[in-house]
Amino acid sequence: MDSAATFLPLVQELPDTYYYVAFDMPGHGKSDAFPPGLPVTMLSIVEVIRGIVERMKWDSFVYLSHSMGFVIGSFYNLFYPGKVTKMVHLDPGPPLALHYYPHHKTQYWYHFYYDNFYRNFPSWLSRNSKNLTYDEAIDLMVRNRSLTEEQAEAVLSRALIPVGDGQFRLSWEARMKKIATVPVSEEILYTAITEHTPPTLFVLASENKSIQPGRQFASDILDKCNLMLPNCTSVTVPGGHDVHITNPEVVVPHVVDFLKGDGVYNKSKL
Repeated sequence: MDSAATFLPLVQELPDTYYYVAFDMPGHGKSDAFPPGLPVTMLSIVEVIRGIVERMKWDSFVYLSHSMGFVIGSFYNLFYPGKVTKMVHLDPGPPLALHYYPHHKTQYWYHFYYDNFYRNFPSWLSRNSKNLTYDEAIDLMVRNRSLTEEQAEAVLSRALIPVGDGQFRLSWEARMKKIATVPVSEEILYTAITEHTPPTLFVLASENKSIQPGRQFASDILDKCNLMLPNCTSVTVPGGHDVHITNPEVVVPHVVDFLKGDGVYNKSKL
């Protein structure tokens, strides 16, 4: 449910020699939602990236993602090879862990996304949210995400809609709380991650709250990527899933070294 604003703490620490473009996914921040009626999948957002790249008229670009942006970017790179020159993925483990289920627990995966969506169809399509004061919205984010007030203000800066009398509502569309994973096998998922792969850096958070066996599933795939791809490597930094917001200073040195280099990160430094 995050907007482009969640990258502000990180970008403020990165060198100004690069040109940064972040975007709100549909149903997030200030972007319009997808047309109503169907659940949204990660592949739907691949088309969003394609549209942005075409609008910006980029022949090539570096792709930096957080969380499920890793899976989305991997499929974009598979479908449109040669566009991405380097990839940096921040804590890709948790969304990758969810892809254990469509292959190994298909019934559970279907009920979690699709059966639940259609059984609760009116609520998922509802765009109404509770009105909050500014302080209530900040407090909600602080408690739910373990952020400071300053960090919560940055996260919410593109997600609050004034409704009058000092009240706000969140712009998040409820349907986007459950973006469906791509129902592919482990083999196809690995192919999507590794086919046409440019130099890639995985920045993993030390605090991983993914549950087993999905957590091990994700770890095995990332380990395989590091082993099989000479231009792919991982580094672990202290922090949780929101480490790019809470501790950008531990992320930045690795990203800068990777961007400045030839794309083959010095593994001896890890």
